[in-house]
Amino acid sequence: MLDSIDTPGGPWTELWAPVGLRYHALHHYFPGIPYHNLGTAYRRIVGTVPSDSLYHSVTSASLRQSLKALYTKARRHA
Repeated sequence: MLDSIDTPGGPWTELWAPVGLRYHALHHYFPGIPYHNLGTAYRRIVGTVPSDSLYHSVTSASLRQSLKALYTKARRHA
């Protein structure tokens, strides 16, 4: 899960991140959740876990932030 990112976003996010990319980390954490339920599962988890939870570290607000985070993680591991 830690090598993935969730980018729930809004309507624009659905255009550049269709077919499950918006909830990629969640999919890795719970691979059995059907795609059509990932948004609901994400909202429940985020609303339940504490703000200092490790899960919040895999959430990104935008495409730009997601790409920056992935680039930073890749450079750290290279």
